[in-house]
Amino acid sequence: MDNKKISFLIRFPYWLGIIADALWAIALLYPPVYGMLIGNSNFNPDLQYKLTMSVGGILMVGWTSLLIWGVQRPVKRRFVILITAFPVVFGMFFVSLIAYISGNPDSLWIVLKTAFLFVTMLISYFLSSKIAKDNNFV
Repeated sequence: MDNKKISFLIRFPYWLGIIADALWAIALLYPPVYGMLIGNSNFNPDLQYKLTMSVGGILMVGWTSLLIWGVQRPVKRRFVILITAFPVVFGMFFVSLIAYISGNPDSLWIVLKTAFLFVTMLISYFLSSKIAKDNNFV
């Protein structure tokens, strides 16, 4: 595989994560977007729920920033993509799966998205680790 393709396979999951995290940050900070993403157009949380969502949104902004930092040197900072894959993306997959099984069919797209993200992030990590090892960059 040529270097351009490997670089793409390593960086692509970072950018997917950046986009997904930024979207969820907006959704958590702006409840109507959250309602749209979870398939509940009538979503109207009380103040306590909004405050809790805001904490999550702020954390997502932080994680988005961490991924932006990581993609600048993805081989050297490969641990960022690993801890994004597990527990973050895997946890989101698991919660979305529970929502889907519990009767929210709109959660299926989140289950599929997080499964795809999880796999691509693991591929990125292992490719980065191989490059680091081949270049004595461990």
